[in-house]
Amino acid sequence: MFSLNLINFCFLLFSIFLYTTAHSDHRKKVDTLLMYSGWKNLNDVNSIKFSTHTYYHQTLIEKPKSSHQYDKKVRSLTLYLGCTYVKVICNIFFSVIRNVYKSCWKKLNENDFINGYICTEGLINIISMLIVPMATLMKGAIDALDSLHSKPLNFLFRNYFMISFILKKIENIHDELNIQTISRDDITTYYWTLNTVHSFSKSIIDDIKSSVISHCEFVPYNMHYLWKGWHEEYKIIINQDVKMISFNFLRRKIKNYIETVIKDKYFQLGFKFDPITEETYIERLDNQIELDLEFKASDGELPMSIQI
Repeated sequence: MFSLNLINFCFLLFSIFLYTTAHSDHRKKVDTLLMYSGWKNLNDVNSIKFSTHTYYHQTLIEKPKSSHQYDKKVRSLTLYLGCTYVKVICNIFFSVIRNVYKSCWKKLNENDFINGYICTEGLINIISMLIVPMATLMKGAIDALDSLHSKPLNFLFRNYFMISFILKKIENIHDELNIQTISRDDITTYYWTLNTVHSFSKSIIDDIKSSVISHCEFVPYNMHYLWKGWHEEYKIIINQDVKMISFNFLRRKIKNYIETVIKDKYFQLGFKFDPITEETYIERLDNQIELDLEFKASDGELPMSIQI
């Protein structure tokens, strides 16, 4: 009996030690994240609402004053980062993808098949090579931050804040697009693909409106500002007799926008991607990467891993 009690007591001590060590490590990681300047530079969201509380940007980025405040800090930062990513997703799907879809559809309906094919194929390439990898990084950052809480959102109330679920949905868009292979011998495959992208984009926006948007108070902005700005820039370029295919211009603008998002809202917040495990972890301050090296091939293809 004595031996059994001793074993139980030792196991209890060991469990307490592991629990204490884990929480201490989590607190250190939170402190490390908040030392990254990127958190101070986030300016898309004024505040977030969670339960009965409202949390503002300035207080969110302050280091917790006591150990019992770390869970609350992790939860509020996770929601704040989620709202920040929501704005990016809305910019891309509600404005950019929506307008590209309309342009591709119009070309096909006007019997401009070659440009309609190129437009549709280019749209799929943008989604696969740029948007999906971005969503992977965003989900990784959300999950890495959320994991620092003693009761992560992923295990607590999945339907309360679904940004991780939405990002996972974007990651898996290939599952829907791969149902039908596009073929220039069959124009209906292009219509099907465009309809799939349109329906998918609508479902993403609907998910955001139904489960996320009520928690976010954004800095006021025009959701179409990206598209309108790019359109005006393109008009200036072609008016100067500079030859540039419109879709090449658009792809470059989307690529530059996503690179900026990843740099400002991922790397500079203290996150790093491990291409071997395909997981995001929190980078130590003394191991900061050279951000410029991550995107040195600015005119080349961004691989699925975005060379992180």
